[in-house]
Amino acid sequence: MLHAQQLSTSVPNRFEQRDSFRVSSPMLQVEINGQQFATTNWSLNGILVNGLLENAALDKPVKGIFGPNGTSEMCQFNGRIVRIDLKEKQTAIELDGSSREVAALLPLWVLKYNLA
Repeated sequence: MLHAQQLSTSVPNRFEQRDSFRVSSPMLQVEINGQQFATTNWSLNGILVNGLLENAALDKPVKGIFGPNGTSEMCQFNGRIVRIDLKEKQTAIELDGSSREVAALLPLWVLKYNLA
């Protein structure tokens, strides 16, 4: 298992676990509390979004919707913030692993929309 040190200066010495293969295509559009984001990469366990969530804090629960950019296919998700990178202006969110819909749709989207 690979661990990457927290890049945020807000809470030093935190670690994010990376135990799933990351993909960048298709890019997902993400909406959390009315804020729109695009993903840098994602996996079955989490998403890395470009941008900082308002009132973000480590371990804070989040709810939102996401789907392949440019499509109408959207899925609800629950998760928690595991990394805030102030320098790169990115937020890492660990997905709640109990959603069967998320677990089914993410691999399907790779097969259906992968443009790489």
